[in-house]
Amino acid sequence: MNTFVEPLQLERHCAVVDAGNSTLVALAPEIPTVVHLRDSLMDTHYFVDIESPDLVEIKAAGPRMYPEWSWDPRNRVFTRTNPAIITEQMRERAVLAAKKGEIISRATYLINRSRDKLNTGFLFQPSIYGKKQRQARILKTSGFDLKRAGSIHYVVQYAEESGMSLREAAEDILFQAQLCDEHLLKTEKVRLSLFGKIKRARTPEELDDIMERLQREVV
Repeated sequence: MNTFVEPLQLERHCAVVDAGNSTLVALAPEIPTVVHLRDSLMDTHYFVDIESPDLVEIKAAGPRMYPEWSWDPRNRVFTRTNPAIITEQMRERAVLAAKKGEIISRATYLINRSRDKLNTGFLFQPSIYGKKQRQARILKTSGFDLKRAGSIHYVVQYAEESGMSLREAAEDILFQAQLCDEHLLKTEKVRLSLFGKIKRARTPEELDDIMERLQREVV
């Protein structure tokens, strides 16, 4: 009896490699992580959608062993690095990169989660909110003169459904928009400061301090 054996599905990863010798510096499952890693590590490139049976062995060995592997972009395979070129500095950079990748992934998750309350889950809703806000501002700028305000269908609709006057509806729309902007402004300040510190960090200990502060400020 013939039995069908499903082929082994290899885990896909992204990699950061040294720009000079193509030795492996870091691995990550997400593209945003390696993009930020590349920006915080000098003289590196990143590659995505890597599917290799060697990944299991490489990951199991740990970051200090990453430089023992090199990435061949033309054939899209990992090869063994010439031991003569591997230095302790390369191993330390790989350990630091792994720590940076960990905190970048964690920070991205936490910041996205803090912004998630602004996500309605409806398609095109940000576009609708933008138009509603612009119409409310136009109405207010006109002195709430409907003849001068022109088409304000979203504000009229909001007023009808909420039982407010057009003035009240416009003021409420603008107030809610201000709250959203203030929340995004706070999270953006955290993001800029945090990723700047990650980029400048030169030791795992610095990254531990950054992670501790992240947990206090964002969680």
